[in-house]
Amino acid sequence: MQEHTVPRDKWLYNDRGMIKWMGWLLSDHSAYMEQAQHQAQPRPSQPVMALSKINENLQYAWEQSQAVLVQAANLENNQLVAALKGWLVGYDAGQIYLQTETGQVYALVINQLRYVQPLPAEKWWLHGDTP
Repeated sequence: MQEHTVPRDKWLYNDRGMIKWMGWLLSDHSAYMEQAQHQAQPRPSQPVMALSKINENLQYAWEQSQAVLVQAANLENNQLVAALKGWLVGYDAGQIYLQTETGQVYALVINQLRYVQPLPAEKWWLHGDTP
């Protein structure tokens, strides 16, 4: 294998080596650190509800097609999982299916929920973005 090296005085520009990649590496690292910091922040915990109240709120939200705020009793990194906001799109065999605003669907076991609260319906005419 033959290596072709150009003397430094004949370079067309001053190559700084890996320094030119630092902006790219720094932005990825910053995004990772921001995500890690967000996960490390304490999440607000909702009060624990009785299972009968959870079932009552789920039934009401299902019948009225209302959005709900749901927090499961699951732990992640010794903290409660963040509460989810979404709409009930189904239920079966002790599970509910919650669709969030982003379109993601979660399957949640009812017995593992600690808080369920129907959210008031948003009035579209109050947003001011109508023509």
